[in-house]
Amino acid sequence: MIAINEDLQAIQDQAARFLTERADPEYLKTLLDKPASFDKESWASMADMGWPMLAVDEAQGGLGLGLRGLAVLAQEMGRTTVSLPLLPVYQLAQILKQSSADSIALTVLESLMAGNGVACFVCGAPLTLVQGKLQGRSVATPFAAVADYALVLADDDGQKKLVLVNLADVSVTKEAVPAIDQARGQARLSFAGTEVCVLAADNAEQIHADSLAVAALLTAVEQSAGAEAAMLLARDYALERKVFGQTLGALQAIKHKIADMYWRIELARGCVDDALLAYEAGDDSWRELAAASRVAAIEAYEFSAKESMQTFGGLGSTWEGLPQHHYRRSRVLALELGSRLEWRERFFSYRLADQGNAREPIEALPELGAYRQQARQWLAENAPAFSGEVRQGLSFAEDLALGRQWQAKKVEGGFACINLPAEYGGAGLTELHKIVFGEEELKYLLPTEYFVISTAQLMAIFLRYAPEEARRELGPKAIRGEQIWCQMFSEPGAGSDLAAVRLKAERHSKDGVDGWLLNGQKLWTSWAQVADWGFIVARTNSDGPKHAGITCFYTDMHSPGVSVRPIRRMAGHDDVNEVFFDNVFVPDTQRLGDEGRGFAVAMEMLMIERVAGVYDESIGGMSLNSLFEHAQHCEIAGAPAIADGEIRATLLDAYIERQGLRSIYRRGMAAVGRGKEPGPEAGIRKLIMGRARQRLGALALDLIGPEGIDAARSRR
Repeated sequence: MIAINEDLQAIQDQAARFLTERADPEYLKTLLDKPASFDKESWASMADMGWPMLAVDEAQGGLGLGLRGLAVLAQEMGRTTVSLPLLPVYQLAQILKQSSADSIALTVLESLMAGNGVACFVCGAPLTLVQGKLQGRSVATPFAAVADYALVLADDDGQKKLVLVNLADVSVTKEAVPAIDQARGQARLSFAGTEVCVLAADNAEQIHADSLAVAALLTAVEQSAGAEAAMLLARDYALERKVFGQTLGALQAIKHKIADMYWRIELARGCVDDALLAYEAGDDSWRELAAASRVAAIEAYEFSAKESMQTFGGLGSTWEGLPQHHYRRSRVLALELGSRLEWRERFFSYRLADQGNAREPIEALPELGAYRQQARQWLAENAPAFSGEVRQGLSFAEDLALGRQWQAKKVEGGFACINLPAEYGGAGLTELHKIVFGEEELKYLLPTEYFVISTAQLMAIFLRYAPEEARRELGPKAIRGEQIWCQMFSEPGAGSDLAAVRLKAERHSKDGVDGWLLNGQKLWTSWAQVADWGFIVARTNSDGPKHAGITCFYTDMHSPGVSVRPIRRMAGHDDVNEVFFDNVFVPDTQRLGDEGRGFAVAMEMLMIERVAGVYDESIGGMSLNSLFEHAQHCEIAGAPAIADGEIRATLLDAYIERQGLRSIYRRGMAAVGRGKEPGPEAGIRKLIMGRARQRLGALALDLIGPEGIDAARSRR
């Protein structure tokens, strides 16, 4: 769902009600049965509600709700597969703002806004102007069969012109196109010396390209919503259909199929969100973001529509089956504005043409821009003394000491644990402020890894559940980096299945203090070898449901009976450990939450863990932007690597993943900041990030070539 205000929410609610009523499956099938079909009744009703003028500026007679207003309607059309030609009205209005067109074009705009006409936007190669009159044949164009006007890019003896054509002219021929999805009024237009109204000449190509990019962005909104609807169709069927004595949805393969639909949809939406923000801010990056949105949305909708049909089995391929509507629509929308291959090339043309300009992130709130500048200046003044070459050659102990100094420096500057309360040493700002600083901090190779678990994951839960005295004593020490915390959940027989933990905690009193004795083993515990405190889940009751017998504690890692054994990783690092507990006493005052309620507390922490930490797409310090630059300057078989189609595809996939994951992260952390639990976006981030980094790492090594064999270089 795109972000909207109250006014747009009311319009979305109205659109949802109206389009849901119009989306009767039997009625939609009548449109599929005949070439060049068009839902005239829905168009007339939408015109009565004023939707064609929704996005047009008030100065031009519209309602002034902009592209986001139109996106609200596109979202609902995508969900319901109702097709209506709203976009060309906005395109014509935007073109007229940049041209000196005569009164004819203005009259046409007024007619379109009133719903008294239909316009279409012709894609494909430019047609030809001969002595000022239009010649040629267009590609199949949506709504051309019912359109009164067409926006066309034409070549006039080498000069490109953007023209408006009245399709009632006798020299115009319409040829209905039998299409995969026949509900969009597709037709080819033939022009034999047709009179035109020139809208733009000097900058016609740029205006046309921008108009096409707007269309791509809006269509990506429609495709993302359609993809979600197809996914929900599959989910609902899987929950209802019984196979082998169980619901279809109980099968792991079906769960994975629907999860794969979901993350593709969320990546597309992340790109769309950023593109809309950039467009509204007037930032030039909106074009490359629109192109990325187009590619991501094509892939999301095609995948979801196809897999939805597969989930329905044989029924999915029938005329009666519901999946066909989204399958047809996904295929047509993937082609109408140009294929994903064309939009991949458009992405790179935008990206490489603008490479000399610094790209500032588009902030959701204006004050975040000023905060970013403040953070950037502070980091420029302080980070170099703790990063990069300063760290080379340091022992583990020396690097950790440097990290503690950096953490203390951030506390002095007001940049440590930005989202945590000020009374415990944090900055008391929002999750979004934390994200902004984190993105800037990632530009330096700083020794921050030792403190992520303490400060970004555990402290929020500790400060929520620990006694006030403990919060005031231990919170500031963790935030300053004086003490390190570790998280002890996994065991040899309990990894992803948290409820399977077997480490026992039994009631015990010691020196008159009520508490617990801990016995058992934890595994894969990061930084346990240097940790002062640990967050641990233990089994306090073996009777009843396994989820109900778990309790959370925090324990002193220097207590008698705690032993740590580092696990050496394949790259030589030993940041993870086995931890053994042999009659370790923990006071009951160090219990976090109620006895037996530890599973819920632990899940809160896991939700934070999965969105904690800014998404870092860099590999060994090489960022995605650096990879783009490196691909331009290194060669493969005598040609720039950036010209290779496979490399372009990998870079664009990485770009889409970066934008999508950033958006998912912001959404998840914003939910935490509002006191809510993160939703499934936390799982998506976990699912995608590992594969994304592996693929990007492989590309980085391919670009480096034989020098990538040098392990020391790979770690730099």
